[in-house]
Amino acid sequence: MAQAVKAAILGRISFHNSGSPAAQAPFIRGVLLLHSFEYDDAIAAFREAQQIDPGFALAYWGEAMCYNQPLWYNENVDKARQALGRLAADAAARQAKAPTAREKGYLDAVERMFGNVRGTGAGSSIRGGGPGPSDDKASRNRAYAERMAELSRQFPNDDEAAAFYALALLGARAETDRDTSVMQKAGAIALAVLKRNPQHPGAAHYALHAFDDGEHAAMGLEAARTYARIAPASSHARHMPSHVFLPLGMWDEAAASDESSFAASVDRVKRLGLSMAQADFHSLGWLQYEYLQQGRFAKAREAMRTVEDALAGSPSSRDGARGFSRAQHQHVESEIGRGYGPMSLKGELASMRARLALEGGRWDEMKGRASFDNVDELFALGIASVKLGDEARAEAVFDQLQAARAAAPDPDNKRLASIMSGEVAGLVQLARGQKTEAMQTLAGAARAESQLPHPIARPYPVKPAVEVYAEALLLSGNAGEAVRQFQASLARTPRRAQSLIGLARAAQAAGQREVAAKAAREFIEMWHAADPDRPEMKDARAIVAR
Repeated sequence: MAQAVKAAILGRISFHNSGSPAAQAPFIRGVLLLHSFEYDDAIAAFREAQQIDPGFALAYWGEAMCYNQPLWYNENVDKARQALGRLAADAAARQAKAPTAREKGYLDAVERMFGNVRGTGAGSSIRGGGPGPSDDKASRNRAYAERMAELSRQFPNDDEAAAFYALALLGARAETDRDTSVMQKAGAIALAVLKRNPQHPGAAHYALHAFDDGEHAAMGLEAARTYARIAPASSHARHMPSHVFLPLGMWDEAAASDESSFAASVDRVKRLGLSMAQADFHSLGWLQYEYLQQGRFAKAREAMRTVEDALAGSPSSRDGARGFSRAQHQHVESEIGRGYGPMSLKGELASMRARLALEGGRWDEMKGRASFDNVDELFALGIASVKLGDEARAEAVFDQLQAARAAAPDPDNKRLASIMSGEVAGLVQLARGQKTEAMQTLAGAARAESQLPHPIARPYPVKPAVEVYAEALLLSGNAGEAVRQFQASLARTPRRAQSLIGLARAAQAAGQREVAAKAAREFIEMWHAADPDRPEMKDARAIVAR
């Protein structure tokens, strides 16, 4: 009964197989966890199934699958091969362990995912040998996707084959691939499975990732509203709906998702006696941004304190979970090497500090800071320095951003550093009274930003260039053009708070009263839970009252 309850809160699937009846509950639980990217817990479930039925081929397939995290661009080939090797020494022997053609197909596919294992050479004619171990990941990903396509065609009623094929399509794309056609294909497959089985966690999950490109988020609304409800035992399942809600500016829904997600991850940490390194600080980082868009600055600070507590190695008074020391390595607690160590948490905290200052206009937060922990914080320090009248520090930040641009490891990061440099440079020029040059610089940064893909989640740069340009236009007396630029910012980042109140202010100054009142009313509704006495709310209410 306990196993049935665990399975029920992770979703529902039908996965016929040849394992023993006693091994079914842990096996199905493992697949459900695998669909929600709860890899460590899935490994434990698959190993439980192996202990019950040592010859259960798909239990070893499942464990091997956990060592590939395709959308996190991470894998552990050695551990996957070791898992398969416990079933049998080579691919041919493993095929013999799978009683049906369908189960042989699943094993064949995972062999291709991880290349050959012991006993089968790269040139082997044994079906299931797949590419050799020296082949790169991209080639193995394609080979796996092709095999899953075959399997789903061969067994068209197998929703598991279809769901894993959808994920394989997403995983076979290069991280920098901007072509969304494959994502749309994967999304269509996932939604078809979800239609047949509305409680399938993989279908809902992979649909969300398929439409997670900054432009098609609305297509994932059905899956977003379904996923957390059908798999509440998964912290990741609770987080994923925010991949749709955040890009659409649905702040209440997004914040609720990430509050729930982080809380579930802390519950798991406490239940298993783990350190806070295993909590989901990814969802907490999103949550802090969502709080800021709701005007809930006190809650945003509270999220930061949770990270500070984890870094200090002492439990937060809020969560009661065990902290971790700087000497402790977070990967010890995870079979897949997952976890948040001090360096990653310092970076997350720096981005949180940057957003808090930029979203709230609290420039004093950056006053006197002599160091920064990532480029987000450096950028915020530059803008704050301009606002505080510290031109020398702002110029030093510009130089550092130029150095960051030169040192960036890839073209995307070079472009981001260049845009941030332009934002800081333009604001410095404006502060000097060089209005024409400032507008040219800021317009250039905004144009460069507009050529980037729409943000998938939180915007980068952390203060959008088009928003900075619009604010500068309004400050310089060009309210009409400021209206147009704020509207462009909102088209790129819907219902972003500073752009929405900026639009209301600019439209009011331009005499566009209907536009101003509409934006102000939307802002007031959006900030219904905001901290009291915020100047943005005072402005919005004044605009509506006129």
